[in-house]
Amino acid sequence: MNTTSKEYAVPVEYGISSARMEIDKFIVPAVTIFIALLLFFFMLFPLWSILKLSFFKGGQFGIANFTLANFQKYFTTSYTLNALWHSLYVSVVTTIIVTVVVFFFAYAMTRTTISGKTFFRNVIMMPLVAPSIIQALALIYLLGRNGLITAHLLQTDWNIYGATGIIVSEVLYCLPHATGIIVSEVLYCLPHAFVILFTTLSAVDIRLDEAAESLGATPFKVFTRITLPSAKYGILSSAALTFNLTITDFGNPVVIGANYNVLATEIYAQVTNLYRFDLGATISIILLVPSMMAFIFNYYISRKTFAMISGAAKPVIPPSRSLKKISYTIYCSLVSFSIIIIFATVVIGSFVKVWPYDWTLTLAHYSFPSIGGYSALWTSVWISLIVGFGGSFITLVAGYVMETRKPFFKQFIYLLSVMPAAIPGLVMGLGYILAFNKPYYFFYGTPWIIVINIIICNFTLGILSSISNLRNIDPSIEEASISLGGDTIKTFFQIIFPLSRVAFFQNFVYFFMRSMTTISAVIFLVSATVHLAAIEIIMLDNDGWTASANAMCTCIIVIVLIMLGILQIVSKKTGRRQEGLVSAI
Repeated sequence: MNTTSKEYAVPVEYGISSARMEIDKFIVPAVTIFIALLLFFFMLFPLWSILKLSFFKGGQFGIANFTLANFQKYFTTSYTLNALWHSLYVSVVTTIIVTVVVFFFAYAMTRTTISGKTFFRNVIMMPLVAPSIIQALALIYLLGRNGLITAHLLQTDWNIYGATGIIVSEVLYCLPHATGIIVSEVLYCLPHAFVILFTTLSAVDIRLDEAAESLGATPFKVFTRITLPSAKYGILSSAALTFNLTITDFGNPVVIGANYNVLATEIYAQVTNLYRFDLGATISIILLVPSMMAFIFNYYISRKTFAMISGAAKPVIPPSRSLKKISYTIYCSLVSFSIIIIFATVVIGSFVKVWPYDWTLTLAHYSFPSIGGYSALWTSVWISLIVGFGGSFITLVAGYVMETRKPFFKQFIYLLSVMPAAIPGLVMGLGYILAFNKPYYFFYGTPWIIVINIIICNFTLGILSSISNLRNIDPSIEEASISLGGDTIKTFFQIIFPLSRVAFFQNFVYFFMRSMTTISAVIFLVSATVHLAAIEIIMLDNDGWTASANAMCTCIIVIVLIMLGILQIVSKKTGRRQEGLVSAI
C-alpha cells in the first residue's frame, strides 16, 4: 500500500490558505524596501544635502554651479584650518594613550589571576552610562582655573583647559594651553576600546604562551613574540575606533576646550554663531573624511581578527606570580580610581553649596535655572523609551529579513545598515537641518525628528547585534514552523521574537542609553519647544550654572542605571523562559 502521501502531507488544519500565501510573498520584499527607503531617506538624503551645499552655489545642483570656493576659504583661513590640525593632534595622542592603557588593563583581566576582576570590568564601563561631557565637568572641578587640586591643593596657575583636557576626557570615555581636551578624550574612550581588546585577548589561545614558557622563553619574550602579535588586529581595531570616537566627539571639546577649537566645535560655531551653513557643511565633509577612513580601516581589521581567534582557546588561566598580581592589581586600581573620582566629583559637586569653598550639602542645584529643567529630563526619558523600543524592533526585523530570508538586495541593505557607524553625529544632525527644514516635513521641529535621528545614528550596532543573535537560532526551528503552516508574520512573532527576547532587551537598553546620553547627534535638532537633558547640561554650563549641570548629569546617570537594573531582572526571568522554550522545541 502506498502511504507516502499520507506520511508527509501537511494536515489541512495546518495548511496556509491561498490568499495568505499570496500575501506572504509580498511581506519580505515590502519589509526590505521599507528598510532601504528608511536608510536612504534619513541617512543618504541628509548627507546629499550637505554635499550639495558644500560643492554647489546656493545648493543648486548643476555643472555650472559646481564650486570649491568653500573649501578654498576653509584651507586659506588659519583659524578654521587650525581646527583640523587640532583634531588630528588630539585624536592621535588620545589613540596612543587609550590603546596602551586599555591593552594592559584588558591583559590583566584575561591573562592574570588578580582578584576583583568583576569590579574592575564594571568600573571601566561606567563612562557609557553618562553623557561624554561628564569627564569635562569633573576635570574642571578638579583641575580647572579654580579647581580643587590645581588652585587649592597645589596652588598652581596650570589648568586643564585646552587639548590635554580634551584628550584625558576622551580617554576615560573609549599633557601648556592644549591640555584639557586630551585628558577628557582619554577617559571617554576607555570602555569602547576595552570591549575590543578584552574580546580579542579572551579569544586568543593562551596555550601558546604556556608552550613558549615551557620552552624556556622569558616572560618579556613571550609578551613581545606571542601575546602582542596574536592581539595585533584587536589593537589596531581598538585604535581605529578610538580615533573615530575622538575626532567626532563634541561634548568634551565644547566644555573644556576653551579657545582650542576642533572640527566638531567649529561646525557648531559656524552654524549657530555665524549662520554660515555653507562653511558648516564644508567642515562636515572634512570631518567625514577621516571618520570614514577610520571606519573602513576598522572594518577591514575586524575581518582579519577572526583569523587570529582559536576555537579551542583555553579559558583556564595559570596562577600568576605574586609580583605580577601585585603590579597589575595596582595598575587596574589606579585606572579604576581615575574613573570613580570623575563620577564622584560630578555627583558630590551637585550636592555641595559652593565647590570648593562651602561643602554644605544642599538640593538647591536640582532646581534647574533653565528653560527646560525637569521637563527636559522627562522629554529625554519618553523619547528614549520610544527610541529603545522602535530601534530594537526595526533592527530585529531588518536582521531577520537579511539573515533568514536573504532578499535580492541583501548586500546593499547591509551596506546601508553599517554606514551610520562611520557618520559623525554632528554631521548627521546638520544634514537633518539642511534636508528637512521645509514646511512639508511635518516631523521637523518636533520630538519625532530626534527619535528618527537617534535610531538611524545607532542603527549599526543594533543590526549587527540582531544578526549575531539570529545566527545562534537553529534554522530548523523556522523551517518547522513554516512546514506546519506558519507564515512569515506568525513565524516571526511566535518563534523568532521569543527566542530573541534577551537580545531585544539588550538592544533596547543600548538605544535607550544612547538616547539619554547623546549630544552631538541632537545638538542641532532641539528647539524652543523640545528640550533634552543632555543638551541642557551644556546650556547650564555655558550660563555659569556648572553645579546644576552636574545635577542634570547625575539625574541622567541614575535613570540609565535604573534601566540597566531593570534589564538585569528582565534578562534573568526571560532567560529562564527562553531556555524552557528552546528545550520544548
